[in-house]
Amino acid sequence: MNRRIALVTHELTGGVGTMTYFLYKAIREMSSYDVDLIMLPTSSRDKASVRIIAPSTWFCPPQIVAAEWKGIPYSCVGSVLAEIEFQRYRPRNVLTQLLCRYDLIQIVAGSPAFGAVARSVPVPKCLFAATLLREEQRTLLRETGGWLKTWRTAMAWVGARWENKALQLMDCVFAESEYTRRLFIKSVSPDKLLLGVPGVDTKFFSPNIADKDGNDYILSVGRFSDRRKNVRLLFEAYHKLSTMLPAVPKLVLAGSTPPLEIDWDYAVSLGIKSRVECLVDVSQEKLRCLYSNASLFVLSSDEEGLGFVILEAMASGLPVISTDCGGPSTAVIPGETGILTPIGDARAMAEAMYKLTINPSLRRKMGAAARSRVERLFSLEAAGKTYINEYDRLLATSRQT
Repeated sequence: MNRRIALVTHELTGGVGTMTYFLYKAIREMSSYDVDLIMLPTSSRDKASVRIIAPSTWFCPPQIVAAEWKGIPYSCVGSVLAEIEFQRYRPRNVLTQLLCRYDLIQIVAGSPAFGAVARSVPVPKCLFAATLLREEQRTLLRETGGWLKTWRTAMAWVGARWENKALQLMDCVFAESEYTRRLFIKSVSPDKLLLGVPGVDTKFFSPNIADKDGNDYILSVGRFSDRRKNVRLLFEAYHKLSTMLPAVPKLVLAGSTPPLEIDWDYAVSLGIKSRVECLVDVSQEKLRCLYSNASLFVLSSDEEGLGFVILEAMASGLPVISTDCGGPSTAVIPGETGILTPIGDARAMAEAMYKLTINPSLRRKMGAAARSRVERLFSLEAAGKTYINEYDRLLATSRQT
């Protein structure tokens, strides 16, 4: 009988969802282990949870609800008092009993705090995380005031305590990037901390062999309603580019959410909205086409654990311009596969876009180098090997004990 791995996550969209899908495929295709997907709630309206606002749930334990995602069956396990954020990190009997059926637990989370749900499970536990709550919420807290800021600050403090507990109880912590590894090193023993970069499907995301010297459009991909993505910086940089280059290429935004109305108002004030196209919830096939036909890729975030969209762009043969906001430096080699600019510096980003827009040969050279780097380090096979090798080691050790 094959040994069993529980793949536990709290999100099936964005970077966490992409990472979860990558690991599910890697375990299924690169090992002999069986793998099941388990979902943790993050909504105050989660139907599997005990909720303050739903008295009918008060006298029942959290439930297990079956569902499906991308053809993958999974179990959603509720929490107690789901409206309170840190309650979602706490162990609960129904989840502990479920996880005890497995030989190894792999948790995939934006914040390490979710790892605490496996505290009482006596099998090897692994955690992948992209960043810490204090880093993730830095921009949000800076822009929030009044009682809401007080509440969010308190929740961030409580969450940080759960993060520290979760990191210390893990048998292995996979850091998404060198930036993430530096964040975790204070809480994790060096022998338990590994660089576990995500993998991208280099067969699906691939370069367009057609000539792209027409500079059709500049592409950016992300959740543009997320303040950390700083779409206003992108708009400002694009406006500056338009003053340098009258025949400026169109800017295309593709993401799960569009910019906020206040950010669109900013684009209008700059006089660039007519040159910006926004596509929401595009299919994977459409996204692949957008990457392969763009001239270059731009990311304007204030903070990123790494940035899956950077890897997808590089796999598609695009040079990448990104703010030097932590994780991107693990993927982008300045001057070779793209350009890193200071956080918040619209002038530097505009100059980088100008440099690549007017130089097709440099774009092709950087794009080819980007593709080569992804194939070598970030393909499904190359990235998956790190995880499978560690699972083999931990399970071999647990069998001996």
